Amino acid sequence: MYCYPESDVLINHFSIMDDDKLKEVEKVYSLLRLSELNLKKPADPVDLAAFIEIHRTILQDVYPFAGELRKEMISKGSSSFAHPDHIETQLHRIFNELEEENYLKNLPREQMIQRLAHFLAELNALHPFREGNGRTVREFARQLMANAGYQLDWEKIAGPAEIINAFVDSFNSTNDRLENLLDEMIKP
Repeated sequence: MYCYPESDVLINHFSIMDDDKLKEVEKVYSLLRLSELNLKKPADPVDLAAFIEIHRTILQDVYPFAGELRKEMISKGSSSFAHPDHIETQLHRIFNELEEENYLKNLPREQMIQRLAHFLAELNALHPFREGNGRTVREFARQLMANAGYQLDWEKIAGPAEIINAFVDSFNSTNDRLENLLDEMIKP
């Protein structure tokens, strides 16, 4: 439902039908929007509405579904993400839990990292958007940590493969690798 007929190319504002070209355009616009978000004061609290707005902001120039929860099943490799019928309910559960924990403010660093890894793993397993989940989750985490008095720098990790593998581990078994990466990336 998100792709052009008889194609795997996502419907986009530019009517680009070549997936490689679309990825190039998407990268340029999303980097621009992420840079703008980095210059702005973070949402406080970074609640569900702020999370969805992050997605809309990052992909608004490229996709008509920016800021909308997905309505079809998606998977990567052998991992299938949450059924669309459960996304909204699970997002409310996650963000209610985050609110109950005061958005991770005033926690000891070790506990904060464990809880952040938990929430990031939950959002990754949910994969609530058709495209842009990783970028949205990373920006969400950056803003959440800024409000908790920390700086989270995703650039400290040498390559995206390390981050992807940490999320794969969290999806399949444990948050240990994700917690270790977060420990490297977060400073006061």
